[in-house]
Amino acid sequence: MAELVYRKLQGMALDFVSGVLEEDRLERTISYSAMFYMTLDFTHFVQRANAYIPGYLNDPINAIRPELDGLGYHYAYNYFFDAAGNISDNRKLFDVFTPPSYYMDQWSSGGLEECYHKPQFSVVDGRLQVVSRKDFRWENKGEINVEDLPVIRFQWALNLMQGHDLSDQKAPMTVVALGYAEEDFVEVEGLQMRRGTRYMVGETLHLGPIHEEQILTAR
Repeated sequence: MAELVYRKLQGMALDFVSGVLEEDRLERTISYSAMFYMTLDFTHFVQRANAYIPGYLNDPINAIRPELDGLGYHYAYNYFFDAAGNISDNRKLFDVFTPPSYYMDQWSSGGLEECYHKPQFSVVDGRLQVVSRKDFRWENKGEINVEDLPVIRFQWALNLMQGHDLSDQKAPMTVVALGYAEEDFVEVEGLQMRRGTRYMVGETLHLGPIHEEQILTAR
């Protein structure tokens, strides 16, 4: 399998607004909720997209997949279909991939299980506001503590996918992923992250508000 081509996009940013860590003793879960602003410079996006896939937004069988680790899990990807040729700003682009039905809200299985809620999106001053929630529990339903939480990274990237003839039953192919983080990797908390990635160390949090200084940046 070819290595994913990733590029940092000028004007793409992820900004923390607020968050909270909560526990449910009855359900034996710990959950975080967070609000972020996701910025996208539409002009730069179109220029970079067309450099990799000419006429990207104008072909109905081209597709896009948001990568939103820490914020939500998109099931697959979205074809442009009827929106093709009519995507002229951020709002119209965001409309392609933000309906809640495209996002998972089911538990993973095994060990420390995780469950995203369906993220809630809105467009505020051209930026995409997301309100997200993620639950954690042990598979054996044992008591969970804050110290059990993992490192949680927050991703904001878009996979640009070139479509195939729908009659051949082939999925569209990712050509490039554009994101806010840098292109090189650094080691953080034993993990490899792209430099500039926002993250938080779960085990160091406390129940209650999550503060800006707890949202770290991979350096």
